[in-house]
Amino acid sequence: MAGIMADRLEAVRVELEGPVASFRYPHFLIGRQPSYPMPPPSTIYGLVSAALGYFPDPKHLAFAYRFYCERARVDDLETIWFVEPNTATRGAASQKNLEATSNVLPREWLVSIRMTLFLAGNELDVLEKAFRSPHYLLTLGRSQELVSIRRVERVVLHPAQSGRLEPGLLPLSLRAQLPMAIAVYMPRFIPPRHRWPVLWDWFLVLDVPFPVQATNEVSFWTEDVEAAEPRILTFHQFRL
Repeated sequence: MAGIMADRLEAVRVELEGPVASFRYPHFLIGRQPSYPMPPPSTIYGLVSAALGYFPDPKHLAFAYRFYCERARVDDLETIWFVEPNTATRGAASQKNLEATSNVLPREWLVSIRMTLFLAGNELDVLEKAFRSPHYLLTLGRSQELVSIRRVERVVLHPAQSGRLEPGLLPLSLRAQLPMAIAVYMPRFIPPRHRWPVLWDWFLVLDVPFPVQATNEVSFWTEDVEAAEPRILTFHQFRL
């Protein structure tokens, strides 16, 4: 992927925040709707697509993020509508096209969202311009979960052999160094046209800062070249 060299990685850094967000586990179809503790890669792809106004080639884009929210989560109630075609052929019932029933379900929410997103790829100028003037409203999750942009800038990252990982999404191969991190099964990529087949993968969710060492399988990058314990990042791709 363009932009990655042996000793440097150019990226666009975007600082975002929002009041609430909920990243529903797609495996739960009824009952309480719990949230992933952080946005899955498919949500990040949707965010980037909204900023650009089109679906970028996922093979030429990589991302990393730091994610913060209040440790306490909240539940709220929402109405879910189940809609299906009306099959009636006679009488007044046949005048309706659809049948709809509703149910009230509790949904889990994350509160006071702050995310620093790093994007690397072939068209950094386009990405930077898109986040400075997004084509569509930006959300994390559903359409009502709006986020605001606080800062957009180009940065140069450098390789790091060790440092401090901030809360964020990490590769499963770091499991041995991060025993406190939770393994979650997330959608890595959802094809936008037909939304099928969904590409799933395992990730680690780290919710506290923790020092680690680089491995042969994972590359770390940092902005804090001069720091004694630099904050480090590891990038993910939407399509492997």
